[in-house]
Amino acid sequence: MLLFTVVMLGLSLIIDLRTYGRIQGLTTFIVTLLWVIAAFLTAMLALAKLFLMIGLFVATPFGTIAYLALWGSFPKGQAAAILGLLLVLKIVFAVLLILSQPKFLKVTGLVVLLVVSVLLQVILGLIHGFLPGPLVSIGDQFWALITVVVALVWALIMLIASIPAIINALRVSGSAGD
Repeated sequence: MLLFTVVMLGLSLIIDLRTYGRIQGLTTFIVTLLWVIAAFLTAMLALAKLFLMIGLFVATPFGTIAYLALWGSFPKGQAAAILGLLLVLKIVFAVLLILSQPKFLKVTGLVVLLVVSVLLQVILGLIHGFLPGPLVSIGDQFWALITVVVALVWALIMLIASIPAIINALRVSGSAGD
């Protein structure tokens, strides 16, 4: 969603505002509708996997053995490296965005989306760092579910917000032919 938001803001700088206004609402509606569907399906899969993991972990002795065989060793080092790289890239993105156009700081949705993205990632790193080894997979799966729900809510907000833009574009198109 962050990438989509930045691309749409970038388009507003290079195409004329009248054309942008017409395509922005429809594009946002289509992308966020697809995002809502994908996020909902992903949330259901993440929830099912989380329940499976917890169910196996507490079903001693054979369920716990199965859990440990499947998810008992979480690659914390690799995950920390990837999360660290992503965090650096997000910080570089934020700095370059501000340097390129300080007015982007006035786009509240973009700033909130960037802060939420960084916050979710930092909390995931803390989960990986504080949970005992065998439980990191459950914590990671739980936070994946939380992240997907946040993405789903964000996409729903954007989907609803795109509807007035579509209505305005249809009104303008309808009145232009009169």
